Amino acid sequence: MSMEQPPPPPPPPPGSGGYGATSPANFAMGDALSYGWNTYWKNIGPMLVIAVVVVLIQVAFGAVASAIDSTVPRVLVQIVGNLVGLLITLGWLRVALGITDGVKPDLADVFKAEGYGIFLLASILFYLGTLIGLFLLIVPGIIFIATFGFYGFVVAERGDGVGVFESLQRSAELTRGHRWTLFGMAIVLFLVNIVGLIACFVGVIFTLGITLITWAYLYRALNGQSVTAWQ
Repeated sequence: MSMEQPPPPPPPPPGSGGYGATSPANFAMGDALSYGWNTYWKNIGPMLVIAVVVVLIQVAFGAVASAIDSTVPRVLVQIVGNLVGLLITLGWLRVALGITDGVKPDLADVFKAEGYGIFLLASILFYLGTLIGLFLLIVPGIIFIATFGFYGFVVAERGDGVGVFESLQRSAELTRGHRWTLFGMAIVLFLVNIVGLIACFVGVIFTLGITLITWAYLYRALNGQSVTAWQ
């Protein structure tokens, strides 16, 4: 399989120069998507290794759970799988943020437990709030997701130095005034990943990485922080 970078979608990301910094403070959806696309292909090797390992871990837990006939052990395996899945998710977010800082992806970073307890509790609150919001005629759930959806990046960046409620509150502060734009971005990235799934399920290994880097770019933009322009 060729790893040559495909032509990027317009417009190009702001800024220029090897590993210099560019400020995304006045971001547009096109800038975020282009940055995610271009930067992913600059890091395709390690990102692909991480994606394959993550997928294999999830498949392994699913296979073990399916092979167990007894209900209690099967549920326990599923719970452990979900806990590991959350650890991996936090690691993915950490890797994506590192990329925006010019740090090459490292598989070991995916399994670092710093901030995991905070992320676990915040995720429970986030999922409960989302379910309640979706139950209340869907729209409140969408608003809830758009408001608090960056809590994971807050934890990934600050680790144990942020509280559970603080991570959610910080997300609400960052997204204020941008929530419909972020909702539109979520729709676009959802469709991108659907295309990845249609491509024999293999494409999603690539599109998930592009999605994560795009969201990391947006997180930096909402914080008024700079990102690394990979060349």
